Order: sequence, then structure tokens, then C-alpha cells
Amino acid sequence: MRNTVESALQSNGLKYQVLHENTNQKVIKLGIGLENGRCDCFIDVRPEQNQVLIFTVSPTLVPQNHRLRIAEFTSRANYGLIIGNFEMDFEDGELRYKASYYYDDTFPNSEEVLLRNLYATFHMMDRYLPGIMSVIYANVTPQTAINQIENVTNPSFN
Repeated sequence: MRNTVESALQSNGLKYQVLHENTNQKVIKLGIGLENGRCDCFIDVRPEQNQVLIFTVSPTLVPQNHRLRIAEFTSRANYGLIIGNFEMDFEDGELRYKASYYYDDTFPNSEEVLLRNLYATFHMMDRYLPGIMSVIYANVTPQTAINQIENVTNPSFN
């Protein structure tokens, strides 16, 4: 899987660096410019567990006084998500989108599976980032921000 990850990144023209590598783990970092911001992404390959974890990290740390509101926002967002989820570190305010999957060495390692999960993290961070920013900086409620992102109409507006 280690070679599959690097091959997939190279074939898609994505620049990356290997941050850590030993027999138990390989961590790759890449930066990605999205429509709504620039994010760092980390791919963590764990061969002994046959796991791949992908984290796309928000460009902004959540300020201490907004962490509970962002926790509500991410809980509301996560409820409807099928692949992956948002996570926030309450200590430092780091917010990230995570997708993970298991692979099996008895079958060929699929670049396509890796890329679908990788791009899912990019897409979800990019989709929800305006809502995150509106909760932090524009005092929009988490529910309103999620409704705007997911195009939910409030019946009281009719």
C-alpha cells in the first residue's frame, strides 16, 4: 500500500513529502488549494493494521470561545455524512476531516480507492469550510450554517 499511495499521488500531479516512515507506519503530507481555502492533508498508512487514514486539516484553528459552537456544527454535519467525519481537538482547536479504510494485501492495492477517499476529504472540507467560518466569524448559529450548506429551507420563511 505504501507504494500505491505514492504512485497515486504522483499520477495525479500532487506534490507531497514523506514526514515519517518505518516498518509500522508511513505518514505523507501534502498541501491542497481548495476553492474556499488552502489545507494540509496527511495520509497515514499503517501496514500492520492494513489501515489508511486520511486527514484534511482546516486552515484555521477554532478559537477557544467558539469550540462548543463548532462542536455542535460538526455534530450536525457528521450526522448526515456517509464517508468520513469532522473532528476537532478541544485543546488546540485543530479541525479536520477524516476518512479511513482497511485494505487487504490479498487483492491488488487500488489507487482508485485511495484517491476517492482522498478527494472526499478535500470536497467535504471545502464544502463545509464557509459554514465553519460563518459560525466563528459572523456569529451564525451552527444549525443555520448547516442548513445553508445543505440547502435546507426553513418552513417559517414561507
